Amino acid sequence: NLSYMQSASNLNLKYKFDNFVVGDSNKFAYTATLAVAKNPAQKYNPLFIYGKSGLGKTHLMQALGHYTIFNNSKLKVKYTKTEDYVNDFISNSRNSKDTIENMSKFNKKYTNIDIILIDDIQFIESKTKTMSQMQHTFDTLYNKGKQIVITSDRLPKEIPTLTSALCSRFEMGLMVELTEPDFQTRFDILKRMAVDVDLKYTDEALKYIATHFTNNVRELEGAFNKVCAYAEMTGEDLSLRLA
Repeated sequence: NLSYMQSASNLNLKYKFDNFVVGDSNKFAYTATLAVAKNPAQKYNPLFIYGKSGLGKTHLMQALGHYTIFNNSKLKVKYTKTEDYVNDFISNSRNSKDTIENMSKFNKKYTNIDIILIDDIQFIESKTKTMSQMQHTFDTLYNKGKQIVITSDRLPKEIPTLTSALCSRFEMGLMVELTEPDFQTRFDILKRMAVDVDLKYTDEALKYIATHFTNNVRELEGAFNKVCAYAEMTGEDLSLRLA
């Protein structure tokens, strides 16, 4: 049951490889992630995807999960935000009569899987006990030949207080970077969004938006959604004047 597997994996259905717009800024990361999706735990393990916020790290990571669900459904996939992992660990490790049982359930939850997707690992900094537990999770999965995929807004060595043990583990696989999209990629992303919502547009309007919103995809999407809403409310096509 695909919907059950999607729910159990904690994935968002909108993030797929076929709606990820590839450009010079993300081509290597896209190619590497797709390669891992096709052959998990073969060459690039762990896969460490890094870059500033809003550039598509989560999209790529979740696309890998969806590819697995639809093409290799025997494999168990789990997506988790680092903050959720931290909170889960804290709530299960508190001193109580059930601590041992709770931690046993916690370990099974994060290691009885084939592909783990850990988003925003930079949020683990300064959490000493959680870093020790993360090392255990990593080692258990890696030694069992399972695929580990991690995203971060920076390189492992640039995360303050990250233990050298975790840093070396994160760096032992393949590290790929996402950078700010160039003009052509921004234009292509806007075209994809316009087609997705069946909006009539002129290239000049999209070029105008692409020229003025350059930092990341999330900012670009926000600008497009604002213009799109205005076009819908006024009953107009997306023209340069309206943009």
